[in-house]
Amino acid sequence: MNRFFYFKLAVTNIKKNAKTYVPYIITSILTICMFYIICSLSNNPDLTKATGTGTMSEVLFLGTIVCGIFAVIFLFYTNSFLMKRRKKEFGLYNILGMGKGHLAKMLFIESIITTTVSIIGGILAGILFGKLVYLVLLKILHLKRDIVYMISPVSVGITAAIFGCIFFVIFLYNLVRMKL
Repeated sequence: MNRFFYFKLAVTNIKKNAKTYVPYIITSILTICMFYIICSLSNNPDLTKATGTGTMSEVLFLGTIVCGIFAVIFLFYTNSFLMKRRKKEFGLYNILGMGKGHLAKMLFIESIITTTVSIIGGILAGILFGKLVYLVLLKILHLKRDIVYMISPVSVGITAAIFGCIFFVIFLYNLVRMKL
């Protein structure tokens, strides 16, 4: 078998099921974007040093936790919708001779592709819209413009790590469902 057989099959499956994969990837990107923006605002040192914003950083930190919990629930729900649509396809592959190990390899590569696209797209969208949210927050709080918006490498790392773990758990959940 060709070395890139599973990769080609995974890409073909994503393209063929674009009607279900594109909404899944878009919801993942938006969820990651929302999480990154809240995490970035809570980790901004200039915003926490401004007068009257001491409790705001604590509230933003709690908002990050709530957003993370919401993200887990929301991503599991959208993933279950995606996998329901693909049950017949997996059954057809199984009938045609692909074992569960082969299906697991294909599913792993699909998960890697969707995870990479979602995390990179979500963080880039978060960086792009984070500035807008930051300016709105400054306007609401009537703060001076000398507070600088920064791209927080810590927030990027936290977001990538948390959502990498979430997508890995979703992949394991899909494997267990496929085995059953």
